[in-house]
Amino acid sequence: MTSGDDLIPISSLFFDGPGPHVVRAGFPPEGRAVPTFTPARGQELRALLNTSIAQLGAVSGETRRRTPVPLPPPVAIETLLYRGRAAFDRALDVRNDIVDAGGNPSTEKIDELLDLVALAATE
Repeated sequence: MTSGDDLIPISSLFFDGPGPHVVRAGFPPEGRAVPTFTPARGQELRALLNTSIAQLGAVSGETRRRTPVPLPPPVAIETLLYRGRAAFDRALDVRNDIVDAGGNPSTEKIDELLDLVALAATE
């Protein structure tokens, strides 16, 4: 734990100007409660940016790819639809939902029920 004398307000770590700024963390000089910072410039700034970019790459655990990863081929919609007995069972579930709701089905429920009846007849 740190004592109250060691704490500094976070607002003191940022510049007052319109920015953008690079903030360097450090320890306050002896006898000063609030650290003073100067923005990195020139070679120091380039080294800081290169270090930050290298660290970000290490955190991700991956190397950058120059070519996109190929996507899997599209799936035919027919492979995702109910058929035969499965469509019939789902139609019974939709019917039970309609009955449980008081017998006043929405247009979407009726459309789904009719589509399932047609799909049940395909196998």
